[in-house]
Amino acid sequence: MSEEDLDVYAGEFERTGLTGALNRYRSMDRDWEDLAPHRGAPIQQAALFVGGALDASTTWMADAIDAYPTTLPALSASHVLDGCGHWIQQERPDEVNSLLIDWLARIQG
Repeated sequence: MSEEDLDVYAGEFERTGLTGALNRYRSMDRDWEDLAPHRGAPIQQAALFVGGALDASTTWMADAIDAYPTTLPALSASHVLDGCGHWIQQERPDEVNSLLIDWLARIQG
């Protein structure tokens, strides 16, 4: 990320704070309650997974990613980008956009 990019993000966090982002995490317990009736049900929606190899989520959730053929039967592709962390769209925007555009073109047929 360039210094200019970092300045934009820092400026927005200074302007708006982290309330929205933190509220997402505050709602996690509610998600478990709201989604309880669907526990164990596979997600049938067309899906694409793109993650970063340096993102802690792709390592501590490796079992979930390995289970995608069962839990996401409509997953058409899974990509883990080497040398990339959690913010894949900022770290590798051209590659992420290319993967998304190609995937959208395939599912629209």
